[in-house]
Amino acid sequence: MNELTLCVGADVHLDEIVLRAVAKSDGHEVLERFHVTNNLPGAQRAASTIAQAAAQNGYTHLEIGWEATGLLWVPFHRFLSTVPLLQPFAPELVCFNPKLVANFKEGLVLRRPKNDERDAWDVAARVRFGEWPVSYVPADFWQGLRRLTRYRYQLARNLSREEMRFQSYGFLKASDWKRVKPFSDVFGATSIALLTEFTVAELAAMSHDQLVDLVTHRGHGRFGDPTATARAVQEALRTSYPIDPQMDQMVTATLATGWEHIRYLKRLMKRQDQHIARYITPVPNPLITVKGLGAVITAGILAEIVDITRFPEHKHVAQYIGLTWEKRSTGNFVSQNTRLTKVGNVYLRYYTILGAEQLRRHNLEYQAYYWRKYQEVAKYQHKRALVLTARKFVRLVHALLTKNQSYVMRHAVPECEEQIEST
Repeated sequence: MNELTLCVGADVHLDEIVLRAVAKSDGHEVLERFHVTNNLPGAQRAASTIAQAAAQNGYTHLEIGWEATGLLWVPFHRFLSTVPLLQPFAPELVCFNPKLVANFKEGLVLRRPKNDERDAWDVAARVRFGEWPVSYVPADFWQGLRRLTRYRYQLARNLSREEMRFQSYGFLKASDWKRVKPFSDVFGATSIALLTEFTVAELAAMSHDQLVDLVTHRGHGRFGDPTATARAVQEALRTSYPIDPQMDQMVTATLATGWEHIRYLKRLMKRQDQHIARYITPVPNPLITVKGLGAVITAGILAEIVDITRFPEHKHVAQYIGLTWEKRSTGNFVSQNTRLTKVGNVYLRYYTILGAEQLRRHNLEYQAYYWRKYQEVAKYQHKRALVLTARKFVRLVHALLTKNQSYVMRHAVPECEEQIEST
C-alpha cells in the first residue's frame, strides 16, 4: 500500500494551517507547501487541494497528521473526518503529542531549523514513518463534556492556589493563627471575619468581653465556649510576630480581596457542577451507583475514558491515567523504592483520586484498605494511601464500565487484599 499512500503533515496555528504532502514509498514531496486560513473556507480549500493532488498522482489512500496544539486542531479534525471530498481515499487521521514529533526531529538533522514550513514537513515525515500512537478523538458530546469537566479542574486548581496564598498572607498578619488554632477552620466564617475586617491593632485593642461578643455574634451563637475561643484569639495575637500598622492595613485589605476571589471561584465551581450534572444525567452511567461518587466525579471519569473497550484490562486504564510505578533494576538488583510515573491523563487522574477520597469515606472496604496502606509507612502516609486506593478504584471503574452493571457492595470486608499490579 505504500506506493499508493499520500502522507500529509499539517502545522496548525490560530490564523493559518501550513500543509505539506510526501509519498509514503520514497518520501518524495508530491505537494509543495501551501497555506490556508484556519477556518471553514480554508479547510475546504485544503481538502480540495489534497484530494486533487491524490487523484492526479494515482493515490488511493491518505494519511494526515498534526500536532496537538491546544484546541486549535479540533475543528480542523472534525471537518476532515466528515468532508465527503476525502472519503474516496479512506483518510486516516492521527494527532501527535508534540513531544513525539520534537524527538523525531532530532533524529533527522542536527541544529534543525524552526519554521512553519519545516514543522509541517517533519509532521509529514513522522506520519510516513508509521508506528503511530493511539489517536482517539471522542464524539462531539464527549468533547463538550470534557470542556466542562476540564474547566472545573482548572477552577479547582485556582481555588487551591488562592487558598494557599490567603494562608501565606494570613501568616504575615498573625503568624501564630494556624498553630494556636482559635478556630478549627481557618476559612470558617468567624475566622475570616477577624482576618479580613479587622487589623491586628484593632483586635488587640479590644477587651476580652468585646472579643467574646464579637465571636458570639459572628459565629451566630454556634460556639460552645466563646470565652475560650476569645482567649485563643488573644493568645494567637500575643505570640505572633509584631507587624507594622501600615503593613497590617495593606495585608488586611489584600486578605479581604483574596477572600472575595475565593468565594467567587466557589460560586463558579458550583455553577459548573450544575451544568455537568444536567448533561451527564441522561447518559447511562453505572459508576453513579457507587455511594459517594456523584455526577461531577463520574462525569469527569466518563468524559476522559468515553469508550472502555479501548482498554482491555484495568492496568491499561492505570497506564493511561498515570497511576503506575517505575521499575528500576540492574543485574540481580531490583529497587524497592519506586516512584509514581504521573505520565498520563492529568484530568482523569484528578477525578480518579477525587473518587478514591470519597470512597474511603463512604465505603467500608475502601476505608479499610486506605487505613491499612496508611499504617504501612511513616512518611507521606495520606498521599501514598490515597494513590493506592485510587489504583484499587481503577479496577472497579473498569469492571463496572466493561460489564455495564450497577455496583453491589460487599457484605464483608476481606481480611486480605490482593496486591496492586505493578505495570
